[in-house]
Amino acid sequence: MPSLKEFLESNVHRLQRRIGGETLISSLKKKKSASIYSENCCRFTDEIWNAIFHQCSPFDLYSWRRVSKNFKRLIDGHFNNILYLHADRRNIASMLGQESNANGNFYRHRSAQILLSLDTHSAMFVVHERWTPKDISKLFQAIQLLAPSIRNVSLDMGIVELITAGLSNMDFNRWHSFQCYLKTLDGQAAEDSVHIQCNPSANCRTFFPNVTEFTVQIGERDYSTLTRLMDYSVDAQTLFSLDKIELFRAHFISSAESQLRGSFTSEERFSRKRTSKHLQNFKKWIGASNLGERYCQQYS
Repeated sequence: MPSLKEFLESNVHRLQRRIGGETLISSLKKKKSASIYSENCCRFTDEIWNAIFHQCSPFDLYSWRRVSKNFKRLIDGHFNNILYLHADRRNIASMLGQESNANGNFYRHRSAQILLSLDTHSAMFVVHERWTPKDISKLFQAIQLLAPSIRNVSLDMGIVELITAGLSNMDFNRWHSFQCYLKTLDGQAAEDSVHIQCNPSANCRTFFPNVTEFTVQIGERDYSTLTRLMDYSVDAQTLFSLDKIELFRAHFISSAESQLRGSFTSEERFSRKRTSKHLQNFKKWIGASNLGERYCQQYS
């Protein structure tokens, strides 16, 4: 007959083995259950995910691309359907309440002064006229994401300069400081003598590779910018493909249409000679002679 000590040791070892076995079985059951639960939760069809994404802010969708390969595939497919792009600078406070994130079809970026309206085939950006370096960087990134699929684009002259600066070797903090200085000149003749020097960029990719119709909105304070685009050492064909362009439109905005940004008095209006000089420089930069009848000017 075993001693008390031997009896206790034998039963303690048996109990430990039993507890260990039950713990292992329980752990395996939990893992299996969690795996089944995970599979059932994620077993949504593409149609369901697309319906969910359609109700979400496009700025959130941009962030969710990093969640999984499937999310990236579906969201990129949504963005790749965008064929029409419009971007402008305005006072967004007049368009959207300070306490609201969305106004109709417009969504507001959480950390930047940018509004975006997005539907199946078109996107419209509105950035605050008093933009910050962060606004500039976020806007460039957003437009860059959509750019490959765009066929028809309409841009404010300031945003054309922003994209050109982004394609150069100039950083946005420096560019923003330069723009703040130009703002003190208020678009007057003194701005004509202000230039910036950039070394040629190694960027060879076309920003809008498939665009066929390009419209530039030119306000009364934008004429100096027409010439300044040449200072960035960026070829216009880095912005768009000359061979694919079917129509390039320079749209000159009248003072009546640009009241939100202010208008000149009759004494302050640009002379025809000055306007013509800047326009000729711009036409040279975009290669208007090669565009021929595909280039036009519109006034309103």
